[in-house]
Amino acid sequence: MLKSYFFIPANNLKFLKKIKELPANYIVFDLEDAVLGKELNECFSNLSSIKIEPNYFVRLQFFDNETLLNEIEFNFLLNLGFKNFIIPKYSGVEQARVIGTFLQKYKCGQGISFVLLVEDPLSLLLLLESLKCKPINITGLGLGSHDYCNSMGMKHSSHNLYFARQLILNYAKAFDLDAIDTVSVDIEADLEFCNESLDAFNMGFTSKFLIHPRQLKNMNEIKYYTNEEVEEAEKVYDKIIAIKTQKKAIVRIDGKVYEKPHVNRIINIIKWKNTYGSK
Repeated sequence: MLKSYFFIPANNLKFLKKIKELPANYIVFDLEDAVLGKELNECFSNLSSIKIEPNYFVRLQFFDNETLLNEIEFNFLLNLGFKNFIIPKYSGVEQARVIGTFLQKYKCGQGISFVLLVEDPLSLLLLLESLKCKPINITGLGLGSHDYCNSMGMKHSSHNLYFARQLILNYAKAFDLDAIDTVSVDIEADLEFCNESLDAFNMGFTSKFLIHPRQLKNMNEIKYYTNEEVEEAEKVYDKIIAIKTQKKAIVRIDGKVYEKPHVNRIINIIKWKNTYGSK
């Protein structure tokens, strides 16, 4: 079950008024690629008119250059009550340190979290340093796949993006962060979107960036497990719990051996079936 990060351009007041109707896990108000620089004041005015919820994020252009922080804009959003931010075009640990120093200086870092959006190959390879130092509270990682492909000079395809997605995924898992899969820009390609989302789920991603209500509807209707997987889970669930409670180390059922690494998947399948399986 992938969680959804749903992007809404902050310059569109019509969209902002409909956010309560969106069954998304997280709403991301976009102040970067989806809006023009001359529209920022309008965006800030629009955001001032809404009630800030705990699941709201802002994607802000944090830096005018590598390490020159847009302090006024960042501080304005903090004062509005936003606590979750996406840092686009994240370039490395120095940017995180600049943000951390700003929060420390004004004593406003409590409860503030960040998702890092990596969009070029050097930043991807240098990401580990930021995760080890962690000068700010990093809660998730994502790949800006289109900018990444542009910087690589390569065609945007799942095959070409496999290495970058895997690296983001492994870093996220290693540091217990939300692993967020890439945006799909073809909003009318329903089957391709569902296949891409299911592939992300099967790889181990925990969330996905979305840009259209149609994608949100499709994601919430994805069948994440096959009938065969559900049937197997139901068949072995009661006996698998013996491993969970450490009463047994190994369970053998119909010639198949189940050990500790299998337990969580079986439990997750049953939880999914009980919640969504009847849809």
